[in-house]
Amino acid sequence: MINNLLASLKFRNILILVSAAILITTIPTLFPLLLLSSAQEPAASSESRGGTGQQLTIESIEKYIAVVSGVAEIAVVILLYKTVKDFAELAKVSKLQTEVRFRPWIGPSGGILRVGGKNDSNQYQYAITLKNFGEVPSPAVTALSVVTSSLPTREIFKNESVNKFNLGPLLPNMEKKYWIFIDSSMIKNAVNGASPVFVALYFSYTYVGGTSAYGTVSQFDEENDTFIHRDMWLE
Repeated sequence: MINNLLASLKFRNILILVSAAILITTIPTLFPLLLLSSAQEPAASSESRGGTGQQLTIESIEKYIAVVSGVAEIAVVILLYKTVKDFAELAKVSKLQTEVRFRPWIGPSGGILRVGGKNDSNQYQYAITLKNFGEVPSPAVTALSVVTSSLPTREIFKNESVNKFNLGPLLPNMEKKYWIFIDSSMIKNAVNGASPVFVALYFSYTYVGGTSAYGTVSQFDEENDTFIHRDMWLE
């Protein structure tokens, strides 16, 4: 969509400049010729009046040339104004394209899925896959996670007790898995309907233009042994 808009603006600017050039070069030249051709018959009849008609015709042509030149200059000024305005809009679109396209966009490519049974710590292992959907790599991706039995808010990640892990760099179209471990007792309580299980995830990543983040809150679905999204945001 952005590329189509850029092409449209460039094409219109070219048409404006070509039209201005044609207007400047042709109108002052063709208009006097049309006047001379239309004035041939009156000039022939004016010969009997001692050349007075010819003098009037030349003066009229000079006036018409001055008027047409003035109109052409005004038209050129208007066209140039529109061209400058379009170039300013083109610069804004190009800046937007650079900010949106040439940067990493990191987020999950799927949901939270179980990948193993109980481990030695009596925990179930789940995982979520992260992917860089952008065209620029991110040199550093950091994952934060919280597992709780009450619905968490976005401010929970300000707590220093959250689990934090450095995932390292993430290249364009590259994927990495982030492991989540949940106590089996929490899963058992959720299956029995005693208390729900929520997983809050926050992935921050850096790039040349600054820092961005993706956050999500999911709730355990005991019927399908998976998680469903309850909240999602971008920063």
